[in-house]
Amino acid sequence: MEAAISKVREMRPLAVALHGRPFSSFPIHPDLIKVLEERGFTKTTIIQDLVLPQALKGHDVIVKAKRGSGKALTYIIAILDRFLHKTPQKNEAIVLVTNPERAAELSSFTRELGRTFSFTLTPFAAKEKIPEEQLKAVEREAHLIFTTPYWFNRLLKWRLISPQNVKILVLDEFDQMVLENRMLLESMLSKLPLPGERQGLVFMENLRYEALELAYKFLKEPDEIYIEIGRDDFSNLKLSLFHVSSEEKFMLLLGVLDKYHWPKAIIFVNNKLEAQKLCDELKRLGLKAVFLKPDLGPEYRLRFLKQFAGKEADILIATDAGCRFIQQDGVPLLINYDLPETAEEFRQRALKVKDGGAIISFCDEEGAFFLEFLEKELGFKIPVLWPEPEEEWFLSPVVTREKISSRAKALPKKPVTRRAKHSRRPVRFKKTGR
Repeated sequence: MEAAISKVREMRPLAVALHGRPFSSFPIHPDLIKVLEERGFTKTTIIQDLVLPQALKGHDVIVKAKRGSGKALTYIIAILDRFLHKTPQKNEAIVLVTNPERAAELSSFTRELGRTFSFTLTPFAAKEKIPEEQLKAVEREAHLIFTTPYWFNRLLKWRLISPQNVKILVLDEFDQMVLENRMLLESMLSKLPLPGERQGLVFMENLRYEALELAYKFLKEPDEIYIEIGRDDFSNLKLSLFHVSSEEKFMLLLGVLDKYHWPKAIIFVNNKLEAQKLCDELKRLGLKAVFLKPDLGPEYRLRFLKQFAGKEADILIATDAGCRFIQQDGVPLLINYDLPETAEEFRQRALKVKDGGAIISFCDEEGAFFLEFLEKELGFKIPVLWPEPEEEWFLSPVVTREKISSRAKALPKKPVTRRAKHSRRPVRFKKTGR
């Protein structure tokens, strides 16, 4: 029974989202749909298709997407829809961007899109001094403000806006903002209403640990939507495939890791029960391995990812459901312990390998059924390697444990710093003559 359960594959989200739906299929205010259609916005992009349903419900969202994916229109629609359903209040919506030019551009676009609606907006950002008209617009109770972290901090310090009025906050290119000044962002976000009392929409081009950590602090149970286009160019990678029986896969895995001198490596397994079992077996041998469970909470997931990014873990085991959460995209070695069933899964996994790195795939009895289809989708044959001589490629757990133990002893030990012992000699005081 247990064996049967372990063969059941976990449900995975589509790697490439269906898109091209008309905006009228979303619960957007009819007046806004009419304006969108008049300006030629009739169908969604991938990001809009995935994010709009959550944003329109008022959910907190973390989105990873490249520039030019349509994210700006996504959050502008969410803001305007809110304004049309309920009379907006002073500084109800704040959009933080990375530079004044972006603030001015988005402000102009939004003003044109919502020119027939009853709300006011303004940019509030400049390279040096804030223009007088922007300052007056804020003082006249602008409902929507496009600004940068630096100038948003000025707004709070000058008490030109009330933090408690902010009901929707958009952080565009948040990864770049955190990289430039995390302390400032953390200080400002702490002054806003608590998570759950306002909506937060966070957009990132690259998932950085520091940015995710901060985002989790000020969002409440965010929906995470990570959009990636799989790798198409494999010319800078070393691809190889081993035909191996399922009984010998584990010993071949140990041999491959030994051949590559135990580098940082990601190992992909198709089934989460088998992935957990593999992780436990590697840890019993003394290897520093972690399993990125797809159903882990954000804080625990981030903890494992940071361990792998640091020195606490050398091997990260994951399934395709957890692949999108891996921010480490420069590993030297990736092992497909189970061959992926589709080319898109292969391409998504390959994103995590640095140029010049290696992808080694194991094809067992089950993988043989869809290898031909996989290679047809990829458009090339994966070069086959033969593990010969076998004694060099297939390592038993006993031999591996000995190698790992001797390797650990050979590593230079850190110098031990000893505390100075306190003298037990009694303290003598000089006589003062009194």
